[in-house]
Amino acid sequence: MKTLSLAAAQITCQDGKVQENLARATTMAEQAQAQGAQLVLFPEFMPQGYLLTSALWDSAEPFNGPTTRWLSETARRLGIYLGTSFLEARNGHFLNTFALAEPSGKIVGAVRKRNPSMWEAYFFKGERGNPYLDTDLGRIGVGICFDNHTHELASTMMQSKIDLMLMPHSYCTPTQPTKLTSQEDIDRLNSRPGLVARLYNEWFGVPVLMCNKSGAWDSPVPDTTLGIPKDFRFSGRSVLLNADGTLRGELGDEESVLVGTVSLDPALKKQTQPPKYSRYIYPGSPGREIIRLMEWRGSLSYTFSKLRKEKASAFVK
Repeated sequence: MKTLSLAAAQITCQDGKVQENLARATTMAEQAQAQGAQLVLFPEFMPQGYLLTSALWDSAEPFNGPTTRWLSETARRLGIYLGTSFLEARNGHFLNTFALAEPSGKIVGAVRKRNPSMWEAYFFKGERGNPYLDTDLGRIGVGICFDNHTHELASTMMQSKIDLMLMPHSYCTPTQPTKLTSQEDIDRLNSRPGLVARLYNEWFGVPVLMCNKSGAWDSPVPDTTLGIPKDFRFSGRSVLLNADGTLRGELGDEESVLVGTVSLDPALKKQTQPPKYSRYIYPGSPGREIIRLMEWRGSLSYTFSKLRKEKASAFVK
């Protein structure tokens, strides 16, 4: 049995400001390391922010670009594992790629988001591969935001026999009730990433670290089927759970660093088959299936976009 100190760096990001976000992340990684963290997790799209327009492509980078260089250099300098996801440009496409650096500075590997959710489908494609990274710490499962909520990923993770689960999120929710959204709906949405973390923890008997962003979210969107987002905010609430289900820490919605110690205990590991509710791992309204239509339209727009091809081709050597 190993003990390990983990940290969630719940950062507030600036859209399109890669260097500024990495600079802020450096300070937060240093804070986490000073508190004893051996592995520091940043949210999904930490370097790029979450601007859902074609301007997102302007902040894309190749795999050996600014983000992986920052991961490598910072992990080596601080002697920690360090991970985040970024917008990768590869082979004429854009991908949501999570990379993890080990204390030597070596990039252990990458996991790419499988299912671009809602408006995301307009701006990058999904890719299926092994949802884990083998490290000296053990096998680390990685689920990027919406992927964690799907039966596809959960069942694959069950078969992968992971030792630790990381969940980087860019999960934002409305802050004000409307005719279509009640305060009860908002409360339920805010609690959902934490709920998903607890489900994986219960099913697989491994520590789970969920790291979300903080701060306001204000972006145009390419599809208004569900209305125009207004007064949205990244809900934060990053959480750390030990293998036995013990809560090691939970944040509010403000920028902060969460550090806690967990045990990697093989005796607690389980392989529970996750339940299936359509494509999800939890029940919900039949109305949520309209999101599939949004994603289908988004994938078509992405596939045939001349601008996307032009922007992505700039990275092809």
